[in-house]
Amino acid sequence: MARIKNIEFYNFRNFKSYKTLFDNKLNILFGDNGCGKTNILEGISLISKGRGIRNANIANLIKKDQDNFFIKNNLEIEKNIFNVEIFTEQKNEKFKKVIKINDDSSKDSLNFLNKSISYLIFLPEMERLFQASPSYRRNFIDRLIFSSRNDYNTLINKYKKSLLERNKVLQSYNTDNEWLNRIEIEICSLGLEIYNLRNSQLNTLNIELRNMKHDHNFPFDLKFEIKDNFVSNEINFEEFLSNLQNSREYDKQFGGAKIGPHKSDITSIVNNEFEASLLSTGQQKTIVLMVLLAQCNYLINRKEINPIFLFDEIGSHLDKHNRQILLDMINRFEIQFFLTGTDKNLFSFVSTNAHFYNITKV
Repeated sequence: MARIKNIEFYNFRNFKSYKTLFDNKLNILFGDNGCGKTNILEGISLISKGRGIRNANIANLIKKDQDNFFIKNNLEIEKNIFNVEIFTEQKNEKFKKVIKINDDSSKDSLNFLNKSISYLIFLPEMERLFQASPSYRRNFIDRLIFSSRNDYNTLINKYKKSLLERNKVLQSYNTDNEWLNRIEIEICSLGLEIYNLRNSQLNTLNIELRNMKHDHNFPFDLKFEIKDNFVSNEINFEEFLSNLQNSREYDKQFGGAKIGPHKSDITSIVNNEFEASLLSTGQQKTIVLMVLLAQCNYLINRKEINPIFLFDEIGSHLDKHNRQILLDMINRFEIQFFLTGTDKNLFSFVSTNAHFYNITKV
């Protein structure tokens, strides 16, 4: 189990210098819009591989007119304290994020950190999850997969890189068919793994939500599934490869790839009647919270992973169903929570002890 004991920012986003201690259970950050609440969550989310909850360019994390940022914190893992430092390093006019654990940035240390910390995240735009673009829904599911498989983003990046390489070959004047065949075999292999992992994730959610309905007064019955014009539940490598090869002329003309997991959508059927896109903003938020509760239950009880929750601007549209689901999460799981909102009073329903932090503009 990982818990963040404190954090210090230097030249990070809007902070010249900022530091604070954190509670092991429930931390609520409140303050006006633009004061830096989300920036604090973003800094916390950088304590692992990746570019944080905003997936921001590393250079954009540096405070204006400064050369680099520095984040420092103490991370408790299985009752042991580790010093974690995160900072920027510039090479060939590009910035990259560097992480050191107890002053060690070796691959083994980073692997240990990535295996020890997992996040479940709520962002305000998730309130329109089923009215957003298909790519946003794919990313939402991919983040859930990443919460249990810290190597998943490597798979996604390899797949994207292969698609770009194939596009370059198709656009070249002298197409190397042997190389093109190799790339397409790689695309199909990686693509099938992504399809299978997404299907497995959705099946997990469907099972967890169904099982948890007995303990929770969920307002909806949900069934998640992949919507794809090419694949069905029976995904066949040879068929995938054949269709990809047959789409070469189309892809050469229009760019990209006509088929593959990058073209999928994620749908949710509500009460066996209609798609979740017809729900209100508040109701879509309910579904997202139900999903996060189900995923957390799966991680803790099936995978022995204790995630850290990051809830940004969670205070709006909290009807009785949303408040109850949020309380269920807080009361059920002995893990660390970070919640942000514009007003302390938005969290008056929280019955357990909470530590409040008034974040003011700097």
